[in-house]
Amino acid sequence: MKPIFFYAPLILSGLVFCLVTGCSGTSTPEAAKSGANTTPASPTAVTPTASKSSKIDINTAPIAELDKLELPGTKPSLSERIQGGRPYKQIDDLVTKKVISVEEFKLIQNLVTTETTK
Repeated sequence: MKPIFFYAPLILSGLVFCLVTGCSGTSTPEAAKSGANTTPASPTAVTPTASKSSKIDINTAPIAELDKLELPGTKPSLSERIQGGRPYKQIDDLVTKKVISVEEFKLIQNLVTTETTK
């Protein structure tokens, strides 16, 4: 049998890992998309604002970045619809090209742009 000092670093690193991952307080994207304990977004919901530098360019953003715009209950996926309707001259084109509804647009309009920040 090996002395406890042999296993101490392994046990300590395991405890640190559990503390870091358990106390992070963030939920996984799967939990957010599953709909558990969530209410569907309504047109009257408060739209978060984003600074110009943190807006997502709908013409150049990859699917992974467009996934940040996903709204509960949107089928097919919002990010795939946005990518499929490219290019856009202005963000209003999302509605005029019938990629998203007016209600969906109101929820994401402050989060998107059509110009790449340079």
